[in-house]
Amino acid sequence: MRETQRKGEEPMKRKAVIMAMIMCMMGTTVGGAGTVLAQAEAADTTNAVEEGQVLLPAADATFTEGEGVGPDNEKEPTSYDEETGMIRAAAQGTEIVYTVPEGTEGTFDLYLTVSKVLAAFSSQPFTFTINDGETFSVPVDLQVPADSPASYKDDGEYDEGSLTDSGRFLIKQNLELKAGDTIKVTCAFGCKAPTLKGMVFPYVGDVLLAPAGSEVATGYDNTVKTIPEADPSDPLAGLDIIWLGSSVTYGAQAGGHYSMVDAIQDNHPGTVCEKYAISATTLVNEKEDSYVSRMKLISKDETPDLFVVQLSTNDATTGKPMGEVTDSTDPADFDDTTIAGAIETIISYVQETFGCPVVFYTGTYAEKENYEKMVDLLLKIQEKWGIGVVDMFHNEEMTAVYGTDLYNEYMHDEVHPFRKGYVEWWTPVIEEYLTEFLGK
Repeated sequence: MRETQRKGEEPMKRKAVIMAMIMCMMGTTVGGAGTVLAQAEAADTTNAVEEGQVLLPAADATFTEGEGVGPDNEKEPTSYDEETGMIRAAAQGTEIVYTVPEGTEGTFDLYLTVSKVLAAFSSQPFTFTINDGETFSVPVDLQVPADSPASYKDDGEYDEGSLTDSGRFLIKQNLELKAGDTIKVTCAFGCKAPTLKGMVFPYVGDVLLAPAGSEVATGYDNTVKTIPEADPSDPLAGLDIIWLGSSVTYGAQAGGHYSMVDAIQDNHPGTVCEKYAISATTLVNEKEDSYVSRMKLISKDETPDLFVVQLSTNDATTGKPMGEVTDSTDPADFDDTTIAGAIETIISYVQETFGCPVVFYTGTYAEKENYEKMVDLLLKIQEKWGIGVVDMFHNEEMTAVYGTDLYNEYMHDEVHPFRKGYVEWWTPVIEEYLTEFLGK
């Protein structure tokens, strides 16, 4: 999706015990016609609401009762926190509903304010529904308190921030909205980790409606982001690329969850990479967070130039059935509870829905028999569908690094790269392949 804010004008900390855990885990008034007469106070900063914008305060939202994980990593009831102006301790399935106020009508871009989070292993914590329309999900670049602080101190010193640092994130553009319309935020996927006492979600704050196409400061740093013009000599510049995957795509073991997705966006002017990734998920469609299920939550309004999918190791390590490559191209014939069927389902859906090329990428070589079988299966599927495959598993130059000191600098384990591994090792190989593939 080439969104005005994500593309062209925007791409898309607390107690010692919490920080230790993270390290271990590696009154607003709205006037007629949407004119806002006051300012909205967030957790640590005060964000001015400009003329023409409409604020839907979290204090006015309704939410389902439940029990989630609070800031001290303890279970507590979901509640509205007056100090931060946000809803805290949301649980999986919590629904937060905002209602468009009287006097509002027009075309808006929708933004959601969220806090940082105890552990960030997901870029898809929420789903969204406007009135009774399509339920969709978009990436939200969640951060833990140690990542990218919300602000700098007045004296210029680095501020490490706090858990309740908040930022606005673009959710949807060009929405025709009027008084009485509803915006539902569902806490769907969240973040999981062994040291957490349940699935965690960020605090959920206000919804901002801004006139479509207008500039809005976003992110935890509260700035208007810009992207340079695409370089015509760069084949990967100016592209909209969707990435679907789990922890490897997310960058779970890289500082600031910086993976090759982020590196490619940074390396190629005008390129927007959207990261749909949740750690510990599988290709096979057995749960609501599977690749297949989450793919179908990507808005059909998206217009990607390329769709890149991770060949997940989670399917291999959990012993999911391989399945068989069919002779059919009819999705009804694919068993998406098998690896083969899930892969074929993804290819078929993307081609039919988004009409763009599909590329899968593998991990690098490791002594994992089940995963090697998955790679071989993928190559067989490639022959049928003509998709791209970045086969790093069989890359002899990359395999030669296996077991060396350099490998240990690149990789946290046999699956997850460090940031150095993504930037210096994986990214150049993937960039070279994509350039050649798209040039055919």
